[in-house]
Amino acid sequence: MVNWRKKALCAEDNNSIYWFSYKHEDVQYAKNICQSCEVRKECLINAWGEEVIYGVNGGYSEFDILLATWKKAKKENDSNWNRTDRTLQKLLRKAE
Repeated sequence: MVNWRKKALCAEDNNSIYWFSYKHEDVQYAKNICQSCEVRKECLINAWGEEVIYGVNGGYSEFDILLATWKKAKKENDSNWNRTDRTLQKLLRKAE
């Protein structure tokens, strides 16, 4: 089985540092490249499993992940800030 990271578009992009930037333009650039990446889901699942989201992963920025987690916590009266499988499934559906 080929390592999914070798297929990732960000691995060969000349602007790969943009995936770890906080500048809006850089983050948008990275997210746009991710849109056509064939291993987008694998990337998101990997980042989710590491429990530390940094930069853009699977087309989602740190902010996107926090926002999705916050929305779930808000529905539960701010009692659960944990990233759940259900939140991940929702993000993966959006990534299709």
